[in-house]
Amino acid sequence: MAKVIIVAEKVTSMSWPLALSLRAQQHEVIFLTSRGEDAATADGIRFMAYFKKWSFFEALRVLPMLFSYEPQILHIIVEKQRLNGAHIALASYAKSHPLIILTTSMLHLEKRLKRGNPVRFLIQESDIVTCPSVEALAKLRGLNIRSKKQGRGVLPPALDLYESSLFEQHQFEDLEAEIVAEKNWSHHLKDIPYFVVPCFERTFSPQDPYFQRIATIAKKRFVVLFGSNQDWPLRSRKLFEQWMQNQELGDRWMFSGSLPKNLEKQLLCNGLSLILAGIKLTPEEISQFFLKAIQYEISLVLDSKQASVHAHLWQRNRNCWILNHPTLDGELLEFLDKENFRPPESLQANLSTNRQITDSPLNELNRLYTRALAQIK
Repeated sequence: MAKVIIVAEKVTSMSWPLALSLRAQQHEVIFLTSRGEDAATADGIRFMAYFKKWSFFEALRVLPMLFSYEPQILHIIVEKQRLNGAHIALASYAKSHPLIILTTSMLHLEKRLKRGNPVRFLIQESDIVTCPSVEALAKLRGLNIRSKKQGRGVLPPALDLYESSLFEQHQFEDLEAEIVAEKNWSHHLKDIPYFVVPCFERTFSPQDPYFQRIATIAKKRFVVLFGSNQDWPLRSRKLFEQWMQNQELGDRWMFSGSLPKNLEKQLLCNGLSLILAGIKLTPEEISQFFLKAIQYEISLVLDSKQASVHAHLWQRNRNCWILNHPTLDGELLEFLDKENFRPPESLQANLSTNRQITDSPLNELNRLYTRALAQIK
């Protein structure tokens, strides 16, 4: 097994589970991150919270100590389409040592990288590159890759279905708020079949496709907007209520608000489907909703772009519903006319009998590691 340094600005649902998984496969792992970051347990991982500003000069001070461990793989996780000075220093040092494999994992790659973007040069110099979906990986076409043997793979955020997660929502400490929330549920959702649709909108616009789809769904079934509108301007809140009222949908919707874990579970367990299709979500957000849907056994409605994240899990119209993104609105109408919103197969049942399904992306990363290491021997 290899000595791996993971470079991540934060302990996230991508970076830390990756470190834990690599350690579980007997790799020797060093986790390099920002000051103030913490992990519940090191689990045999050398945890180094060193960087304050992630500057070039901070990296220069760390380099002698860091590379005294003689790492074989430097794995940089890039959260946005930008680099900082520390990333550049670490990557440059790794490329100056022919026995170190430089690996880059992109978390957000929504569009092709422009010329002059430092991330473009990092990818061109990397021995291994991963993206969270096949669609994102396709955006790397046309780059001037230095190595003709560069390995590429799909590495989505981890789905930790079996262990307690650092990123679970904390229980409410406000008992009174929880009692109010429970009364709200019993009043609105008792014996009413409903869909759950995440809401990340910051204001209301009747022309927004998101709200047009909310109205379409509400015409068929009650809809729970999973989120809150309390940060919206007061005018936007009133306009949304009036807009729904004008369509005779005033009693067909509600916001969930912030929920304690037990009520979130109740909401999703009793819902007809969790509809994600058409909502712009990051790979981390998509993965978190996947995890909730699997744990609480609510059927998922995805669009074809979202289904490319953890694509190995999904079988169209067998364990989830997948709507084609270009014809989403028409297919959504057809979906809402279904008599049964439960897919023929349960993904959770498949996972309980075959745990290796969720290990597929990590196994692919290990193959990329092994192949790259073999090429330098």
